[in-house]
Amino acid sequence: MNIRVLVVEDFPLVRDGVVDALSRDPGIEVVGAAVDGREGLALAHELRPDVIVLDLHMPEIGGMMVLERLRTELPSAKSIVMTATEKAEPLLDAIAAGAAGYLTKRTSGEELRQAILTVHGGGSVIAPQLAPHLLQAYSRASTGEAPDVRKKLTATEHEVLRLVAQGMTDRQIAERLFVSPRTVQNHLARIREKTSMRRRSDLARWAVLHAVY
Repeated sequence: MNIRVLVVEDFPLVRDGVVDALSRDPGIEVVGAAVDGREGLALAHELRPDVIVLDLHMPEIGGMMVLERLRTELPSAKSIVMTATEKAEPLLDAIAAGAAGYLTKRTSGEELRQAILTVHGGGSVIAPQLAPHLLQAYSRASTGEAPDVRKKLTATEHEVLRLVAQGMTDRQIAERLFVSPRTVQNHLARIREKTSMRRRSDLARWAVLHAVY
């Protein structure tokens, strides 16, 4: 069965190029192409693609918000970010928001096709030139305050934080741990106090930065 792919990109030339490159693979079916994040979310719900290739900087709804909504609304879909941005912070934010792949717009058609196969199979992909950013982040985390903060987390808090980083809701975490949603919220309150992170997206990013697996 073909891998169903949705492309979300606001620049027509880039969007058409991605669609054309993917259409060359007989194992990939491009089921739709959206011009912005809002249309991308609508088409994702309508078409139920296996993989979504999207830019981060788009009108209407930005790529980061699209990632966060896809993670909760369509958790079975895998997302690959393909952007011109090659800085560390967007990469880490995208991973924390649920991206399974992060590529630059220097990526070739063949590299993109291979990335789609990888994430569809349950793997993850990061552009080679961006990998040092991730390694540096983990290195800073391992030599900075992270060990002390991680040691303050109980085993249950560690597990709750790990599941938050995976995009689970309070109810989903409660079902996984066989506790009530209220208990999960209590754990999250203590985690926020210990990490000084308030927003859920910040907690997810903190977990990625500090290698909470």
